[in-house]
Amino acid sequence: MRFGAHVSIAGGLEKAIERGLEIGADCLQIFVAAPQRWLEVRHSDAAVQRFKEARTSAGIGPILVHGPYLINLASANPDLRRRSVEALVSQLSWTDRLEAMGLVFHVGSFGEEAREIGMQRAVDCLREILERAEGRAPLLLETTAGGGNSIGGRFEDLAELIERLDGTPRLQVCLDTCHVFAAGYPFTTPEEISATLAEFDRHIGLDRLTALHLNDSQGKLGSKRDRHANIGDGFIRREGFHAIVNHPLLRHLPGFLEVPGLDGSGPDAENIRRLRGLCDG
Repeated sequence: MRFGAHVSIAGGLEKAIERGLEIGADCLQIFVAAPQRWLEVRHSDAAVQRFKEARTSAGIGPILVHGPYLINLASANPDLRRRSVEALVSQLSWTDRLEAMGLVFHVGSFGEEAREIGMQRAVDCLREILERAEGRAPLLLETTAGGGNSIGGRFEDLAELIERLDGTPRLQVCLDTCHVFAAGYPFTTPEEISATLAEFDRHIGLDRLTALHLNDSQGKLGSKRDRHANIGDGFIRREGFHAIVNHPLLRHLPGFLEVPGLDGSGPDAENIRRLRGLCDG
């Protein structure tokens, strides 16, 4: 398994590569704009070229782009849905331009609305995004912890979106270890992981699982708390990650850390070291 992390692009896109090298990352996840504001993505052609050259020189890859936190395709607020669509269309273009593996994002929450209404809104938004977004980059639907009526807390949610969009190959899935555990899927032993992945395969298909977010969980199994912990410091524990990184159905995937880090400043070399130390052979 290639281990990487979410890193900042502050100071320029190529700075992400420097930060990845500093912590010993094999692959990287980045935002292409501030994730908590509706900002137009702006990077010069020269900046994009420097990023590509730095990545090639460092041998780091794949690159995964993470969409803004503000996205909610199931919202009852039409302005929020419109902004979400525009942001994802734009960032899919940037994902292609940076030659990244895809754009991962949280579909959103239907809040106090009926589930079917929220799902229909998400389907309509996703259809528009895929129709408007030129290029080949896929959207990676992220599993969620299931709190606040978020879409993705159950595998059936993501399976339904994919089915209602005619099984387009441009919809793939990123499985977050903290999220699935908090959502109630056992994920700490080889047997539990195999059973959970069998359910994933039954509903979605393992061929659509293309990336992992490797995060321990501050909450217990089924807590529905989206609270990440450093590797081995949460309820998935060191033993759980040993099973995850060595599982035959997972070890070919890139794994991206989104942990708080030992000093609270984000993914660090120690968390990557912990993961590598758990690999058999």
